[in-house]
Amino acid sequence: ARPATPPARNVVKDSFSAGTAATQRTAAVTAAPPGDHGKLMNDYLTGAIPPPADFEQVMGYKPYAIQTPHGQRMQDPHGYASVPGKIGPDKEFDKAAKTHDYGYDLLRYYDRKGTPLKPEARKAADKMFRNDMFDYANDQKGAVNRFKFRTWAQIYATAVELNSVRQGHGPP
Repeated sequence: ARPATPPARNVVKDSFSAGTAATQRTAAVTAAPPGDHGKLMNDYLTGAIPPPADFEQVMGYKPYAIQTPHGQRMQDPHGYASVPGKIGPDKEFDKAAKTHDYGYDLLRYYDRKGTPLKPEARKAADKMFRNDMFDYANDQKGAVNRFKFRTWAQIYATAVELNSVRQGHGPP
């Protein structure tokens, strides 16, 4: 014989305000755009596209543009070359470092939003850092200066790239 009424089910009630759907109660998440995340990173770093609309709110600063002899770059105003022991010409590579810092903050931004960028994005940021440092080195007058700055560019770029490999090319 069957019971006249069905057994009670475990029903979890919504603990939020009545009358709103779950999607209305959650914060809007800017999804990582589909497509080539390496190109996306380059577009962000060169200013071809603006930062995400809520980047300043989430990351605490507004990137700004500078013009270099090799093109426009977007910068983290609080960025700097974080060289252990301040060895080498860190000040000379400051522009490259500020752009690279903005790139890494874009990686952190999308990670915080729950939609991390693909490894190609970090590789693109690291590649631009390398290229910008070598551009600076190659622009120097005199063979000795060019050699000195190329050597440091290689040291810094290699250290950054090895760290990226260590971190799986994900958000730092």
